[in-house]
Amino acid sequence: MELRISGGIFKNKKIKVPESAKPVRDRVKLAIFSIIGEKIASAQCLDLFAGSGNLGLEALSRGALSCTFVDNDYYAIKAIKDNIENVNLENSENINTIKDESVKFISSQEKTFDIIFIDAPYDLPIKHIFKVLPEIMTNESIIVYFHGFKKGVNAESENKLLKIYDSRKYGITQVDFIKLSLLDI
Repeated sequence: MELRISGGIFKNKKIKVPESAKPVRDRVKLAIFSIIGEKIASAQCLDLFAGSGNLGLEALSRGALSCTFVDNDYYAIKAIKDNIENVNLENSENINTIKDESVKFISSQEKTFDIIFIDAPYDLPIKHIFKVLPEIMTNESIIVYFHGFKKGVNAESENKLLKIYDSRKYGITQVDFIKLSLLDI
């Protein structure tokens, strides 16, 4: 399966998708980036359960300053590296590809991120991630969490520091936009 970057400087560049990945469809991706809007400009992004790197590459194409791709699957990491090379960013110091478990990666970070994409397999139990996410967030950070409709983890229930400020449904996919509960966006 192949996808394409839908906007920005890498528009229409192909993205290879490993068999293990469940990529966000173009229609959903366009809607999400329309909602995020100008917040993507110069953002430090984190793409957890990155799969093909679809979301992080779209963010970079639309003006994000950097992206760290994290996945624990060998084939996903290979696909991400191939896709980064396809858009000629393989030598960029602002891009990191890390083979690791998401919680372990987050727990080892001192860096904060502006936009955090979470697109885990819908049947994967990930509630523990929401317990550690505030450690890598600022008051302006946004989490974009993709999950099955009525099947995802409620971030607010898992961590009182998090607040869902918007939620959208696209077919069987629900997308929650989450921030720290300290400030309004």
